[in-house]
Amino acid sequence: MNPGPLRTPFRALLLALLLLAWPDVAQAQTIKDPNGHPDYVAELEPHFTLAVFRNGLYGFDRGRKGKYFGTPGIGGGFRASFEVADPAFIAKLNNTVAITVGIDVTHCDDWCANPAVLYIPTGVQWNFFFSKEWGAFGEIGPMLRTDFDGVLPDLYVAAGGRYLFSDNVGLTLRIGFPFVTFGVSFFP
Repeated sequence: MNPGPLRTPFRALLLALLLLAWPDVAQAQTIKDPNGHPDYVAELEPHFTLAVFRNGLYGFDRGRKGKYFGTPGIGGGFRASFEVADPAFIAKLNNTVAITVGIDVTHCDDWCANPAVLYIPTGVQWNFFFSKEWGAFGEIGPMLRTDFDGVLPDLYVAAGGRYLFSDNVGLTLRIGFPFVTFGVSFFP
């Protein structure tokens, strides 16, 4: 059976793409090197904040019956994460654990008495470094939330990714409850 005229160029293109991607495949082995990431003590991250979930978790809303999901609040914030374990829970993988604390402020238009909402998240951040440039993390912990008409306890949960331009600067995207953030990370 004749492979046809298109199969041979397709195979050549596929082989060329594999050869070009080979260094990236080899670099992805950084996950198996426990020290294959930038050495840092703290990560400082100013960011933009998009608050998707308007009120706190059920039971933490002080009887308010406002929207839980709706018109997002837009604002900004700052996060500081301090490394406490390197390598962390899995000694043979490239992972660290940090304590993260932050502050975020977003506008509030229809359900709160004041024009802004203040969030103070804290938590544990578990980082995985897949290559020198790419990493992912998960965060969980308690959070305080206030619209300046009382302080409410809440839960903070997020997953994110990081792209490092160098050992000292990168971009960070975080998606979770109650907000999404996008910012620049500095590793002094």
